[in-house]
Formats: sequence, C-alpha cells, structure tokens
Amino acid sequence: MLTQNCTNEKRNAIFLYMITLRKETTDALNIEKFTDIQQQVIPHAINHEDIYALAPTGSGKTYAYVLPVLEQIELQGKGKHFPRCIIFAPTRELSIQITHVIRDLLKNREGIRTSLLTGGYDIQKQIQASRNGADIVVGTPSRIKDHLRRHTLKTKMCDMVVVDEADMMLSMGFEEDLLDCLNYLKEHQTMLFSATETNETKALAKTILRDPFLTTIKEETEKKQDITVHLLQTKETSKIDVLTRLLNKEKNQCILFCNKRKTCDFLTELLKKRNYSCDTIHSDMNYQTRKKIMESFRNHDLQILCATDVASRGIDIPSVDTVILYDISDTEEQLIHRVGRCSRDGRKANAYLLITKNDHRYSYDNLFKKVIKENQ
Repeated sequence: MLTQNCTNEKRNAIFLYMITLRKETTDALNIEKFTDIQQQVIPHAINHEDIYALAPTGSGKTYAYVLPVLEQIELQGKGKHFPRCIIFAPTRELSIQITHVIRDLLKNREGIRTSLLTGGYDIQKQIQASRNGADIVVGTPSRIKDHLRRHTLKTKMCDMVVVDEADMMLSMGFEEDLLDCLNYLKEHQTMLFSATETNETKALAKTILRDPFLTTIKEETEKKQDITVHLLQTKETSKIDVLTRLLNKEKNQCILFCNKRKTCDFLTELLKKRNYSCDTIHSDMNYQTRKKIMESFRNHDLQILCATDVASRGIDIPSVDTVILYDISDTEEQLIHRVGRCSRDGRKANAYLLITKNDHRYSYDNLFKKVIKENQ
C-alpha cells in the first residue's frame, strides 16, 4: 500500500517497483510520473480485480485501465484474433480517443490488434474491416450490441471489460444496451470508471462488479489544471455582444458551449458572417463531418469550436486556453466537465460563463477554485 506521507517522487518510485510493465509499453509512455488514479488502480487491475474508480476529468483514467489491459494480453498468432477486452465509452469521439491512446502505446509492440466499433460507420464495412478479429475492442454500447446480435463479435475469450465515463453513459440512456452486452460474456474482470458518483452509478456498480477495489480521487483536476472562472452577469438579449467582445479579447483556441444544437448552428453561422474562424459539432451530424471538424481544430486550422455536450467529456486538446459557456449547463456535472476542457496541460486558462438572471442555481464559488464575478 502506498503511504500518503511519501513525497511524489518516492511514491512514484515505489509504484514502479511494485508493478512490472512491459518495456515496449513503458517506452511509449509520454508521462513524467504516474497520477494518483494510475498509482491506485494499476496494481489491483493487473491482479485481475474488479475496479470502481471515481476520478474527475483530467486525472489520467485512460492509462489507469489501458496499461493493465495491455499487460494481461498474450499474443494470439497470425490467425483470427478474439477479443480479450471490450472497452465501452459513451460517445464516438471518446471511443476514437481511447483507440488512439492504445495504438500509440502499441507502436513498439507487434501482434495486438484493435477494433473501433461505433455508430457513424457503415456496419457492413465495419464487419469487413474486422474480419481478422481484434484483441481489444473499443466502442459505444449500442454498436457493440449490434455486432453481438449479428454474431460478428465473438466473446468466448473476453475476460476483461472496461466501462468508461459511466455517469455520462447512464445519463445518455445506455444502461440497457450495456447490460445486454455484458450478458454475452462469460466470467470476466470489470473496471468501472466515473467522473462523478450518482445513485445510478452506485446501482450499476452493485449490479456488474464483484467485491471491487474502490478508489476516489478528488483533487487531481485542481492539481493539474489552472483555470480562472469568470462569471459574466448579462441579459439574454446582450449575450451575443458579450460573446463577440470576449472573442475579440481571447485570440487563442476556444470551445464555445451551447445547450441546444440549433443554438450551435445559429452562433456558428453568425460568427462566420463576422469573419471568425468557427465551426460546430453536435450529435445531429454524421461522423465523417465531425471527424473532419475535430481534425481542423486539433491542427489549429480552426479557432472556435462551437459544441454541445458531445465535446464536454474526454476530448483532450491541450492547446485550448479558453472555454465560453454561452448557455449554462443543466447539471453541476456538465458544468464542471465543460469548464475542464481548458488547461488540459496545466497552463493558465480562462472559462467564461454568461450568467443571466435564470442562471443563479449553482454555488459557483464552491464548484471552482478561482471565481471572478463581472457585470457586462
């Protein structure tokens, strides 16, 4: 057990001594030290224990489950591969990001195949592309369930399951699909990760986990991110003027959050007409269009990304220094995740919340470390 009074350097050294990671994997790691969630989870996960981990955005959850999965997978040879692990994620974007992380870690290790199964792709082309099988499958519950029902995904060797961003998955209505998928599996290790704990996540954990190792990381995001939250008191009719003044002030890349798709589309067209470099992503768009827009934003060809909550969780873009909430989120969890899209690499960042008279339902001073209140 790692003691709490050790220095970070000593804890990291003890942790590395406690576990044995393949050299091919550690050579591909692009980190200076393991985060709290990684140090807590990895030894138990490698021991094939069930995991229930609560940790905020930015805490390093992905490595916490991907590294143990890679350690437990043995090569299957040149023939058809059968999944050893299925990773469930709530959105296509997060599934793609997880797949990229895994493939980056495998760049020095041959023989392990991955498969991405999400909506937005023609399922027949997906079946054709996956004909040689995969050791690790990443995808959304609905599309994975579709493959299981078609018998195009075989689970006879699957003994590891990861449920990532469980709270978001449940809020999006994927519980039934997820449980249906798990019913196809034989006895397996289950690792459940969530940014927040709700009654729903507790119930899910009770249903799918067996004597799990439980860990809660509360401070990881605050340690890593340096965000000043600006509460801009304004009228609904003045929000566009406030927004344009902010965009003229903040020249860095920015994510602009709205609650509704039609608001995203409206603001994007308006800003484009005013010569801002802006585009939008939301769940009503096809995958290829969203992928192209996200690539433009990652490559700095786009300054402003207008988005609904499809981009508010799990999308890591270190260059984003500014987040603007044109609309205030419906829940505290969504609010925190939106703000957490900036300062991903620890740089100073600003989150601007356009607050109208109807948006005082939250205790912002308790939710965020640095809060500045301004009248517009």
